[in-house]
Amino acid sequence: MKSELSGSKVFYKTLVILSFILFIASLLFKYFAPEFLITEQLLYLAPFFLFMSILTYVLQNRTSGNDTKKALTFYLGISGIKLFLYMIILVFYGFFNRADATAFFISFFIYYLTYTFFEVKHQLKELSQ
Repeated sequence: MKSELSGSKVFYKTLVILSFILFIASLLFKYFAPEFLITEQLLYLAPFFLFMSILTYVLQNRTSGNDTKKALTFYLGISGIKLFLYMIILVFYGFFNRADATAFFISFFIYYLTYTFFEVKHQLKELSQ
């Protein structure tokens, strides 16, 4: 139990640090990058992905416990659901805000890759212990 708690602490701490760094980078990007590369929603992406990562992690810990096979199955399932949700968000955003769609898609994709890499790296570390 103690190692699970310390693993959670490390996950949350690292996730918040990552989100803070990405938020600051987005803030700097917003003020110094060419306007056509900046989406109106740029500063909301870090909190959105932070929330989604925490939600996924909490649900996974409550659902799978210490069962590695169950944890892996749940992670793959929740990743598929998140991917589908993200595609819906991108389609609706592109449909209702065509002028900003390209910049939003690029920003969203960068955030998606960053947070997915972080989550997978953390999951692999937890599964190997």
